[in-house]
Amino acid sequence: MKIHLDLDSGIAGDMFLGACIDLGLDRDLLTRSLMTVAPGGSLAITRSQRGGLSGVRAEVIVPHEHHHRHLQTILALIQQAELPDPVKQLAGTIFTNLATAEAQVHGIPVEEVHFHEVGALDAIIDICGAAWAVWQLGITQVTASPVATGSGWITCQHGRLPVPAPAVAELLRTHGVPIQPSAVKGELTTPTGAAILVTLVNRFAPSPLTRIDRIGYGLGQREWPGHPNVLRILAQEEESAPSEWIREPVVVLSTHLDDMNPEWYGPLWNRLREAGALDVALLPMTMKKGRPGVRLEVVAHPEQETTLARMILSHTTALGVRLDRMERLILPRTQKRVTTPWGMIRAKEAGGVWRLEHDDLEQLARNQTWSQ
Repeated sequence: MKIHLDLDSGIAGDMFLGACIDLGLDRDLLTRSLMTVAPGGSLAITRSQRGGLSGVRAEVIVPHEHHHRHLQTILALIQQAELPDPVKQLAGTIFTNLATAEAQVHGIPVEEVHFHEVGALDAIIDICGAAWAVWQLGITQVTASPVATGSGWITCQHGRLPVPAPAVAELLRTHGVPIQPSAVKGELTTPTGAAILVTLVNRFAPSPLTRIDRIGYGLGQREWPGHPNVLRILAQEEESAPSEWIREPVVVLSTHLDDMNPEWYGPLWNRLREAGALDVALLPMTMKKGRPGVRLEVVAHPEQETTLARMILSHTTALGVRLDRMERLILPRTQKRVTTPWGMIRAKEAGGVWRLEHDDLEQLARNQTWSQ
């Protein structure tokens, strides 16, 4: 996907995240993953208006905190979260760019920079959410208009500062970002938004898109009189990549068994599926001393990891479970019931292909005495 950012109202982390959700970002997967960064937090997603334009407001809600964080602390927090590696890497790059600008502003080494507002969990989640959106939407190219920064003064932990804030001005200067004048008295581009901008944008220029396939509107926190506080993203699907794919993280649990009663596999299979396993496979193999064995492989969402591992260890002879975290691409599926002269059959559509449920076909054949 190629996207173009209209920055007449600047950019903030929550505005970018809201616009991506409006583009079609899977909000359930997003929320589930981001809350591993801040357990106990939540993501409030609402549709509202700014200046008469409808869009998505994304607000991160986390417990109030007072302490500051250094860059290495934030990077460690991101690394321990249940996020795909590309997301962790991009989020780390965004924070590193921001830390570099802060270090330049304060005249100190990068490792001594301690974040105030942008070190809070909500800002960390905004940045991780931006990285997640780029990964899950399959964004490969980002262009943008010149950015509006606002004007006047703001009050923060360092006191009263001019707009754009020093870290924002440094990011825009270092990365050669063109700006546009704005009559708004207030901060339109935040440090978090500026860091996302300079990290993602390949080129600042008029939109190069040859068509518009999707539009996303991300709403800012404030309502500016006479000026819609909205980040608009124009998106064009790339022909070479199936736009209907959904990319999501999964964990693969596996263990090798050579001393287990085969009669136990059936009940185990059912228990694992009932507990949330996406797929269960039994693969024949040869183990030590030439013994015939079985590789049990279970695919699941990351949050089911502990439950399923405990179940495997409790209901098999295994002494350990291997964990592999990876990604999968899946086609969205639509289910419906098809009426036939012989009865109802469930059908599933994915990628433009309809598939009939075999169990229903088998039952129909038995009812009609077509099979004995």
